[in-house]
Amino acid sequence: MSMQPVLAVNQVTKKMGNEQIIRSVSFNIERGAVFGLIGENGAGKTTTLGMICGLIRPTSGSVYIEGIPVSSRRKHVLRQVGALIEEPQFYKYLTGMEHLLYGSRLYGKVTTERLDEVLSLLKMKDFIHKKVGHYSLGMKKRLAIAQCLLHRPSLLILDEPTNGLDPGAMIEFRELVQSITSKFEISVLISSHHLKEIESVCDQFGLLQKGELTLLGGNKSSSSNSVVFVIEAKELDKALNLLQQQNYIFEPKLYDHDKITFKMDRTHYSSLLMLLSQVEVQSIKEKSFDLEEAYLELTRVDEWGGS
Repeated sequence: MSMQPVLAVNQVTKKMGNEQIIRSVSFNIERGAVFGLIGENGAGKTTTLGMICGLIRPTSGSVYIEGIPVSSRRKHVLRQVGALIEEPQFYKYLTGMEHLLYGSRLYGKVTTERLDEVLSLLKMKDFIHKKVGHYSLGMKKRLAIAQCLLHRPSLLILDEPTNGLDPGAMIEFRELVQSITSKFEISVLISSHHLKEIESVCDQFGLLQKGELTLLGGNKSSSSNSVVFVIEAKELDKALNLLQQQNYIFEPKLYDHDKITFKMDRTHYSSLLMLLSQVEVQSIKEKSFDLEEAYLELTRVDEWGGS
């Protein structure tokens, strides 16, 4: 299997008039991974997605899909992409199946087997023959995603896919994305305001602030040896001083008044235990990545002008 990323965004910028909309954004999405793009309205999410899809020309930088530049081979590259950039629009008097059959003609090579496979995975067979005018918002979004998947893309792009969905539909969406990635080995790029939903379904996250991208972290920290630890100890000052003296421990600091956090490679765990035997430690835990906490920390820094 090829090791090149399905999507590579390299130093992309976009300038409109005298305003810099996007500032040197770079990130990759590996095969089968889910990347969440987070940001407030006006941060540049839709502009970034538009450049990835070839709908907007970057001022500088490059976008590659399956190693092929979007700028010079847009039509060819976009056959590898399924994209839902805005709210889906359908003819109310047509059934879901009629929409899919019409869309399949645009691709030319959609088989009956592929159509059945997509409908089964998205659990649409109970309503696919009903007129779209009777669909709920969640059903319409499933139909739009089904259209995006018919031609076997390697990259699925979803812009604010959970907007307007009730909590139950949002849970179903999370399960749907997980099913798509595991069954079809497709990479997914999602933009959203819903931090907890993004955190629950994505492998990696990026925060756009005023056109600049800050990578925050990912759910799969267990695949890496380097993690964040949290300890509780009665002698916090002594414990913190010990940790600060070790060259294998990084960024030790007080946390939540009665704890210490730090980064360390798991391979040093035995050394850590020996070190902490010098103080009365109540607990040692690995701290899971908290997207909401990281988001608030970064946005508060920006708002108050801190560093």
